Amino acid sequence: MAMIKDARVAAAHEGIAELIVRMEYSNGGISEVSLDATATAALMESCGAETVADLVGHPWYKVRDALQISYNRYQTT
Repeated sequence: MAMIKDARVAAAHEGIAELIVRMEYSNGGISEVSLDATATAALMESCGAETVADLVGHPWYKVRDALQISYNRYQTT
């Protein structure tokens, strides 16, 4: 199962901050996922994290769920 290896804050469009989360897979593969402010807040809450360092070791599905929360805020139905 993929786990959060680390996370960092980076500048996005127009100077808005985003969170870059590095995921490490059991086969050693690495991928990065960028999260907007809504997804970042959802991930931090889901992981009980006070800092980005507290995200390390949490499973990939928490990132997936945070991205879904961010996406779903635009749904009107």
